[in-house]
Amino acid sequence: MVRYVGVLLVFVIATFIAGCSKPNESTAEEGLPLLITLTCNPDLTLEPCQDVEFDRSDEIRIMMDAIHKAERMPGILDYGTQYDMSITNADSSITRYDLSLGMDPKMQGLLVNHEDTNIGYSISLEDSNQIRRLIQRRTD
Repeated sequence: MVRYVGVLLVFVIATFIAGCSKPNESTAEEGLPLLITLTCNPDLTLEPCQDVEFDRSDEIRIMMDAIHKAERMPGILDYGTQYDMSITNADSSITRYDLSLGMDPKMQGLLVNHEDTNIGYSISLEDSNQIRRLIQRRTD
């Protein structure tokens, strides 16, 4: 009986300690970046544009899912850039992309990594519209 009480006491203390420990930052725990910043291209005057920052994990997850699902486009690109996108990772490194969405909900987005601007990736219509909605929520 004493042995049973001892085991139970150890279990209760371990549970208490685990419950009281400080949780990790949710975005770092999930491997998500900490911040995504969209900076408008000042040379692009065709459509209105505002700088936007995404720091909520749900918004960052949507953006990262769209990036990971983007499909490589054939050929060498000739494109205009709507946004300079900076992704600040948990280790403070920054990854940069050119991002163009436009305002037309029937248009796919374009993503180009700054490390190789000859290769472009198309963002699906669904993901492009989801990003447009995120941007609109943050700029309204």
